Amino acid sequence: MKKIYKILIIMCCIFVYFLGRNYNVYAKSDNIDYEAVSKELETKIKKNHIPGMSVVVVNSNEVVFSKTYGNCKSIDTPFIIGSLSKSFTALSIMKLVEEGRIDINKPISTYIDTSLYFKNKEDGDKITIKQLLNQNSGIGTYQKLGSIEITKNYGKYEYANANYNLLGKIIESVSNESYSDYVTKNIFEPLEMNHTSATLEGSNKNGLIKGYQNYFGFPIAEKPNYPTKNSWSQVPAGYISSSASDMGKYLQMYLNNGVNIISEDSIHQMFYDNIPQDDIDRAYYGMGWEYTKYYSKPILTHSGLVENYTSKMFIIPESNIGVVVLVNMNDYLVTNNLLEDTVKPLLGEEKTEVSNNLYIINHLLIDAIYIVITIIALYPIITIKSWKNKNKTKKLYIIDIARHLLLPIVLILIPTIISVPFWVIWDFVKDLALILIINSILMLSTGIYKIGYLLKKQYR
Repeated sequence: MKKIYKILIIMCCIFVYFLGRNYNVYAKSDNIDYEAVSKELETKIKKNHIPGMSVVVVNSNEVVFSKTYGNCKSIDTPFIIGSLSKSFTALSIMKLVEEGRIDINKPISTYIDTSLYFKNKEDGDKITIKQLLNQNSGIGTYQKLGSIEITKNYGKYEYANANYNLLGKIIESVSNESYSDYVTKNIFEPLEMNHTSATLEGSNKNGLIKGYQNYFGFPIAEKPNYPTKNSWSQVPAGYISSSASDMGKYLQMYLNNGVNIISEDSIHQMFYDNIPQDDIDRAYYGMGWEYTKYYSKPILTHSGLVENYTSKMFIIPESNIGVVVLVNMNDYLVTNNLLEDTVKPLLGEEKTEVSNNLYIINHLLIDAIYIVITIIALYPIITIKSWKNKNKTKKLYIIDIARHLLLPIVLILIPTIISVPFWVIWDFVKDLALILIINSILMLSTGIYKIGYLLKKQYR
């Protein structure tokens, strides 16, 4: 009998060991065949040229499904999770509320020196912590700490990283700890999120997976642009790193009503004390979570995006399910838009029928536009000798003005036309930024050369 017990103990130890190392966990939950879903995901990431992906599905008691794809070899491998970080920041604020150290209805100037972050210090007296949490503070989408000012959208939903950057400052001020120390002690460690960090040093130590950005349809590995104090998005808004396995534990905390971390009432407030994002009553934002009715059932979700990583997390309350998808690439114009359809089967949703070659088709179309712009820029340089010998007619002058002045001005003004600062395009769609810069310079330079040539010829 003792030998049988010893054998059982050894078998349990082996099982626990391999469970910690297992990258492929399959089960059926809510009538979802995860083995079939996994095969579909395997195909999708290859067709969408995703370098690596890590997925976990949990319920309140167990891991229902977990799998890694591509160059991600372990479910414990951390990714930078982007704006999924915001829910950690909101959770930290709610913990401080429960401890009686913060009142979310008080102005933020109660807790921080707003003169450090706002153009007008008085703006900090008008904005409450709750407005930061719910993204209706009036702070603009592209504003940074040090130059913040209230816009005409005060009281209305406008997504802004600066809201959560400020919440991070409030957490540090109230707790007398760094943001990293606070979330580590109060969230990561109690949940045994051993592969999660709020510092670059900790992320690298944990084995942060290499991130990629897409250039002209090809993923290129790049180091993460980890934020400084002047960055648009800072750690509380977007630069926590975590693994799918750890994020599964994090979502289980919510599914278990905040056990050991926060009260059920606070969880309910985070999820449902929100504001509308649109005028059709289908999407709401509150405290690091988006409550949406765009699926077949109500879902709590958030997306994350930084320069080289994308992520998504979902909680389906009526199914008692949480889902996390982490990807080590940002392909802003193509793959990021296809990712939603890729993860739908994990949610039990019907996927939209799209072409299997959509990645290639979309990138070919974008690259074709890039090539046309580049040809327009290079053609006058290649044919400059021929231009010198042409009769300088009125038609030729009109063409040259359009080619060397109007078109480069349009290219330079594209960020203004689409209301996105150039530095955002540079950070997130660098191939487009390069096309705009290089071709504008080529067109303008050739135009200046032609003017110089004409002036020199005139005064000979």
